[in-house]
Amino acid sequence: MPAFLYDAERTDRHVAVGDVPVAQLNGEQLLWIDVADEDELAGVATTLGLTAETVRAIREPSPEPALFAHDGYVHVVVVAPGAESKAHLLDCIVGQNWVLTVHREPVEFLGRFDERIRGDSELGKLDGHGFLAAILHEHVASYLAELRPIEAELDRLDLRSLTGRVNEEKLLRDLVVVRLRVAKLRRMLEPHRSLFALLGRSEFAVLSGSQAAADFDALSELLERTLHSLEATREMVIGSFEIYTTWTAHGTNKVIKRLTVASVALLPPTLLAGVMGMNSLPHTLVSAGAFWTSTAVMASLALAVVSVALVRNWI
Repeated sequence: MPAFLYDAERTDRHVAVGDVPVAQLNGEQLLWIDVADEDELAGVATTLGLTAETVRAIREPSPEPALFAHDGYVHVVVVAPGAESKAHLLDCIVGQNWVLTVHREPVEFLGRFDERIRGDSELGKLDGHGFLAAILHEHVASYLAELRPIEAELDRLDLRSLTGRVNEEKLLRDLVVVRLRVAKLRRMLEPHRSLFALLGRSEFAVLSGSQAAADFDALSELLERTLHSLEATREMVIGSFEIYTTWTAHGTNKVIKRLTVASVALLPPTLLAGVMGMNSLPHTLVSAGAFWTSTAVMASLALAVVSVALVRNWI
């Protein structure tokens, strides 16, 4: 169970939870405990003074973002994107100088956040709610990170469509998969609007004693920009489908042109052959010479139509 003590006056360091007197943490210290195993939750709950209601809420989570205010701490639940855009719940319990994060599956952005902070830092000067705002910024940014491979995949699909080297059924399946993935990310992120709005309200600042209201306002702005990016990516999927349909229509038009040219090229010879095959023709036209002349004329007419089509780039 990782626990890290940020100390602005001394050295930031890994600690054992039981070795840190939580009640004695000062304004220059911040304790972060990350729990990925529910079996460890009971001991941490006792150390931090969590209520049975909070422990029950963690073990029986709601699938939606939520905020619970308790005496001495607040409990925030967010939904983080995981592998293949699967939803992972993250519980953040925040006291004055400590933060507890609880998750059942690995949460990538928490690992990246921890890796970026090396050596001594000034994070100890943050209160728990300021640290929560930093974590939630990383949480929203993780949705933006999910968009980068999606946009790269759309560029690849567009290239396949434009070059014509494409399996149409596979391309459509790929576009549907990408569209559903973007829609799922948006459905996961959009409910956080009401949660982040609550965090920025003045009554939350009063209840929590937080001084991070400006950070939560910035968080709401980041959320709106991220939702806008998700919407833009959704429009990219629609654009990719339109590229596919336009290219398919272009190919169909080329086939229709060729069939039309073939029909026009065969029409005059067919007409001439019909006339020459009439039983009422004069005797002079019913001869070997007339046959070969008619054949030459029919071939010339067909060749003339094809030549005109080639010159005008119809085929």
